Amino acid sequence: MIEIKYYGRLIRNKEDLSDEEIKTIQKGVIKNEKGRWHCIQCESTVSEDYYTYYSEPLQKEITYCRQCLQLGRMDTHSDVCITKTKHVSSQATYQLDFELSAQQTYASENIIRAIKAKENLLLYAVTGAGKTEMMFAGIQYARQQGYNVAIVSPRVDVVVEISIRIAEAFASEDIDVLYQGQSQKYNGHFVVATIHQLYRFKQHFDVIFIDEVDAFPLSMDPLLQHTLECASSITSSHIYMTATPSRKLRSQFKNENIITLPARYHRQPLPVPHYKYLKFKPDKLQISLLQILKKQISSNRYTLVFFNHIEAMKQAFEVYRKHIPDLIYVHSEDALRFDKVTALREGCHPIVFTTTILERGFTMSHLDVIVLNSQDFKTAALVQIAGRTGRKIQDTKGLVLYLHNGVSLSMMHAKYQFKQMNRIGIEKGWLDA
Repeated sequence: MIEIKYYGRLIRNKEDLSDEEIKTIQKGVIKNEKGRWHCIQCESTVSEDYYTYYSEPLQKEITYCRQCLQLGRMDTHSDVCITKTKHVSSQATYQLDFELSAQQTYASENIIRAIKAKENLLLYAVTGAGKTEMMFAGIQYARQQGYNVAIVSPRVDVVVEISIRIAEAFASEDIDVLYQGQSQKYNGHFVVATIHQLYRFKQHFDVIFIDEVDAFPLSMDPLLQHTLECASSITSSHIYMTATPSRKLRSQFKNENIITLPARYHRQPLPVPHYKYLKFKPDKLQISLLQILKKQISSNRYTLVFFNHIEAMKQAFEVYRKHIPDLIYVHSEDALRFDKVTALREGCHPIVFTTTILERGFTMSHLDVIVLNSQDFKTAALVQIAGRTGRKIQDTKGLVLYLHNGVSLSMMHAKYQFKQMNRIGIEKGWLDA
């Protein structure tokens, strides 16, 4: 049985430790130098995140943090420990069944450069560029130096998918996969996790890869962004990866540390979206939409149909389930969503109604996407949705159909991005024209 080592960790119970050195012992919630409550776990100093009550058994007031309560209660009564970090090198041998493309090699070399220089790097990479494989050499270099490495994403679905691919490639490494319901099994030197799990680590990671950095909730939560800093060692490197970086994100990097990757690993152009007018009515059967969906089935294609509202999706499901065999729907609050996605991968459902829960981290061949009311979606969502198609080498083309009630600027910007990336890819010689 492997003994778990909690290095660079916040620990609520000292009995969980073996020979790890303790750096500090303090209350979970303290007053900072400005007189504000400060949570040792999530680092929040927002007064609304705290609640104070009087404890009759203890005969005193207790204040606790509500922001990170699901990860373990932090309060003014209970002590917590922070352990010292530790650096242990490994060979980090990995298996890659193909040679990296010229673009992937270029990105890989820049990742190693940034890690050596302890700088931050932004990979502005189209969906399907092969970002996971670009990380491998950088991970190997970092682990051979004894650096603690984390690969994180805001989305559980993305973490699950990446962790499978990382574990297959680095088969001899002890990799901790951390998200809600999954706890640490090894020593925390090599971690794949959701962003929230980094609340538990303090000045531990020397290299952090942040995939889908623009995804909710990371893009909307400054506290989560601060968490990356608190979990990092004093000199560290952050490698940010996304297909849709905001202007604000890009402004945080020197030009030479923004690496644009316009091509997919298979060297084929990105599918460019098509527009088609449809005034969608979720509670009515629309023959034109039904014909599109039936044509998809007869063409032996799998199709994700994206909705921007759960209730509209459920309404439409009740209407179209009578006409489309094996139709299902999936959304973030769906308890069976992982089972449904597995069934989709196995070919059980040619048509799936979905919210943006599947706009990221989902890959399969012979897949097309249709967006209903696409004029209501933001550019980043439209780009990510379109990026589900044409990712596999055995199926490099795909249908991207924006059904709309009037073309929006977001739709135009999304289409422009795909055309621009294809143009840059050809100019650089990374695409087969």
